Amino acid sequence: MTRQADTLYKQLFSHPEILRELLTGFLAVDWAASLDVGAFERVNASYASERGKARHDDMVWRVNVGGEWLYVYILLEFQSRSERWMALRMQVYIGLLYQDLVRQRRLSWGRKLPPVLPVVLYSGRQPWRAPTELAELSLPPPQGLEAYQPRQKYLLVEQRWNQVADVNSNVLAIIFQLLCSQSDAEMRAALRLFAERVKAPDLQPARESLLRWLQTTLRLEFSELDVDTEEKMDILFNQRFKRYEDLLEYEAIEKGRKKGLQEGLDEGLRQGLRQVLQDIIELGEPCSQGHLPDTIAAKINAANPDQLREWIKSLARGVNPNQLFGQG
Repeated sequence: MTRQADTLYKQLFSHPEILRELLTGFLAVDWAASLDVGAFERVNASYASERGKARHDDMVWRVNVGGEWLYVYILLEFQSRSERWMALRMQVYIGLLYQDLVRQRRLSWGRKLPPVLPVVLYSGRQPWRAPTELAELSLPPPQGLEAYQPRQKYLLVEQRWNQVADVNSNVLAIIFQLLCSQSDAEMRAALRLFAERVKAPDLQPARESLLRWLQTTLRLEFSELDVDTEEKMDILFNQRFKRYEDLLEYEAIEKGRKKGLQEGLDEGLRQGLRQVLQDIIELGEPCSQGHLPDTIAAKINAANPDQLREWIKSLARGVNPNQLFGQG
């Protein structure tokens, strides 16, 4: 990921809706499925620092479970290699968390420390090799000392080896599938699932962040290239988005076929492109409530397939629909 895409990806986890998807999809416990977004509260993580410097890469939430507070510590890592000492780092961070809670007198009933769930989100290309439990980093203790050894463990979520969450319903699993796409067919499937899932009411507060992340991810190669002319940008865009445009045309044909159009492939494609274009506009403008302005709808209905494709391409590049269609 580029730095911008990396930042936007981390920002996804500032939404309780996304954190709930993480817990329900990757934590095998019954109570996670019953959590409401109102049960989540983000906590200041500035204490998790060395020499008083805030660690902005880390994120802490507390989740109300059965009247008590369960602190979920989320550490986002985007390294291409495993971090051998991650279990030790988690042990240190959790100790800092506990010290801060004691200092601020924010303990639970009975002055007890809360339970903690440390989570590592790993986006590297190679499988995670590091131990997930602190005890695995230590030499075996002499007989009789086993009970006195630290046993901190963290939950590891590997994007490229997701075998837990339901990819048909969990938006994080869909995102992971999209990032790991190795073929046009895989990318088409992931984007279709993504488009359907983000329309769901439970993700409405996080929808804008999800769409912004998707757009930036699809364009991430631009930030690494020296593009000094609009012509070069168009060439690079066409190369980078070839698979995405293939997806849109494929979807258009499928939508046309499903409508049972008999006027032939051209008209079916045209009708499908109209529907895809309308879907993209409505997906990026949730407040439209499924209704396009009459002037925009009229232009879409009158356009030929080539014009429709150009509009779809412009929207994929992030052009505002009102600007594209000359509104306001």
